Amino acid sequence: MRITAALLVLTGFAAATSAAQVKPSAEIGTSLGVTFYSGSGGSATVIGVPAGLGPAAQPSIYATFFATPSVMIEPQLSFAHVSGSGSSTTMVDLGAQLGYLVTPGERGSPYVAANVAWQSISDFSSFHGVGFGGTLGYRLRAGRGLAVRLEARYRHWMGDFDGLNEIGFGIGLGGII
Repeated sequence: MRITAALLVLTGFAAATSAAQVKPSAEIGTSLGVTFYSGSGGSATVIGVPAGLGPAAQPSIYATFFATPSVMIEPQLSFAHVSGSGSSTTMVDLGAQLGYLVTPGERGSPYVAANVAWQSISDFSSFHGVGFGGTLGYRLRAGRGLAVRLEARYRHWMGDFDGLNEIGFGIGLGGII
């Protein structure tokens, strides 16, 4: 009887510890990487630290919220304002990613995600566009407070950026809170 009680207590303790390890949390970070753009008539390559997203590829930050241990909801934001010699350009990019971690209880997990982004570039004229795509990645928890991501992204743009294709590879660095 004592052995059974001890096994039940140990099993309960192990289950509680295991559940605590996959407890949903949040992550805030940025990335470095390379993005290739191609469209009708040309192509471009952008290397960034932090990595950019959208046709103007300005630096961005992300905040990942875990709805469940496997489901990630990730808003992304970037803003840049450049002025000089009497003119200015403003670039705003809003993105979102909905992802699924394959093995959330493990230290490292592959993931897949669908993404959407909207970008506006305003100077003497204005350009706006929406892009849709997907992401394949691998997320590694490096200690209690750091996550490292390896990611490959594809996005197709419409609107004023119609026909532009974006392929990006990045390494993300995020703080787990």
